[in-house]
Amino acid sequence: MTFCVGLRTKQGLVAISDTRLTSGELDFVVTSRKVFTFERGRHSMFIMLSGLKSISDMAITYINERKDYLFSCAKLYQGVDLIAKIIREIRTREEDWLKQGDVEFELNYLIGGQFPEDDTAQLFRIYPEASWKRISRDSPFEIIGEAKYGKSILETAAHFDNSREKTLLLALLSFDATMRSYPLCSPPVDVIIYKSGGFKLQKKRLQKKQLLKLSARWDAELNKALDRLTGSAAKSLFK
Repeated sequence: MTFCVGLRTKQGLVAISDTRLTSGELDFVVTSRKVFTFERGRHSMFIMLSGLKSISDMAITYINERKDYLFSCAKLYQGVDLIAKIIREIRTREEDWLKQGDVEFELNYLIGGQFPEDDTAQLFRIYPEASWKRISRDSPFEIIGEAKYGKSILETAAHFDNSREKTLLLALLSFDATMRSYPLCSPPVDVIIYKSGGFKLQKKRLQKKQLLKLSARWDAELNKALDRLTGSAAKSLFK
């Protein structure tokens, strides 16, 4: 029931996260942030997460305890290594206990930002096994949580050369597609925007009313495009 997406552009990073925690009745919804930020001087980093809340809360607590070491790292991948180490420590200690309750150890992270010796903004994915990968320019986005509904629009239109404004719009439309097909992902949505070299994370929360306005405009534009195709390309298919 989580949807988090991060995207790289030549200008920086865009990331959004839903906030819903509960998976039961639609009239009993509990929300909480799934994005955490760490900033000091020329160190800027955000973490978005999906998985067991008890485990993710534990990991964030331990990361906060080691912030001095985190902020001593010259490059973001070194901070990612630290976080991966913390996840392994937690998994080693907790996994057997979770199995006794038929619960799998599940924790996925998206980590983005820039540290002093990084040439540009970086984006990483950490898997439950604590292995990680860097998100490349050739495939400039990553989704954790409920990925299948919002992936197609990003595969079609997400490019490294896109502006941050277009990239944010694509991220929100990807969430819109997910929300329509999977109502357990729901607003509000937390947005992170980072400009390469700026060492400052911009943070904003968008409410349901704002997202519904965008959704309505997107529907209208899709119908206009469909009308245009009906009058040209579609007819050629039946000649």
